[in-house]
Amino acid sequence: MKQSKILLALFSLVSISLSSCLKEHMQNIDADRSVSLVEFANSGSNVASASSVYPGFYTDLGTLVKGESATFNVNVGYSGTEVAPEDITVNIALDTAALATYNAQNGTSYMVPFNDVFSMPTSVVIKKGERLAQTQITVAITDSFKFEESYALPLKITSVSTGAVSSNFGKAVYSFGVRNIYDGHYSLKGYTLRATDAVKTGNFTRPSGMNLLTVGSNKVQFEELQVWADQTGVGIGNPAFTVNANNSVTITSDGGAINAPDYDSHYDPETKTFFVSFTWGAGPSARLATDTLTYIEPR
Repeated sequence: MKQSKILLALFSLVSISLSSCLKEHMQNIDADRSVSLVEFANSGSNVASASSVYPGFYTDLGTLVKGESATFNVNVGYSGTEVAPEDITVNIALDTAALATYNAQNGTSYMVPFNDVFSMPTSVVIKKGERLAQTQITVAITDSFKFEESYALPLKITSVSTGAVSSNFGKAVYSFGVRNIYDGHYSLKGYTLRATDAVKTGNFTRPSGMNLLTVGSNKVQFEELQVWADQTGVGIGNPAFTVNANNSVTITSDGGAINAPDYDSHYDPETKTFFVSFTWGAGPSARLATDTLTYIEPR
């Protein structure tokens, strides 16, 4: 009986000790959570991978030509238990090291554009009584802008006048894309030739049409493969069209597509239509596609 009482007393003492430790630990967590943090908030489409140490946001700036510009938003938030107790100045800057880390973790190849391509503020103010502030970055299509490049601005919060910078969201990568004037969703119809193959030879209309994607200032590429008359894909890579100054079109692909001889491949700007013919492999008498693509809408 005495032994039971001793064991019970010891158990009670251990329970009290553990309870005390847990309460102390919980107090530490609560104290950490009460810290008022300043961080980048969602802006654009979230595109970072789950393993990315930094958040990533993407904005499609639409169709722009040389001399034009567009803006995208950058949101900065206050995550304290209350709203901002006073005006909070948030200083921001580029962090190229963060971009290198982001590229490595996400399998991307973003680069920071030349200085004349973008302009950004060095600070933003979260107003007293608010939780969020928004500023804008301007992207300009200058001679330095290359449509074929993948651009991003890696931003970091360098300092704040009140609170602390978030260790998780104090840096973020803002990527953006610009479309050339030929980019879009097109109807697609035409004729294909595959010598001795009656199934893949003949006229066709592709019900879903075709997206043409920007890969240069005057160049677009099929989002998917060219189709044969039976709607199966032609294994020559995705054809690309370069529109020259006189609206003639030069055709290429990873699989060796070239302009078909004796056909005027060109773009009609009035109707926004491509009239193209290309060949590959054994040549125009054995492998040939002649397409008409007419613009329908943005993709």
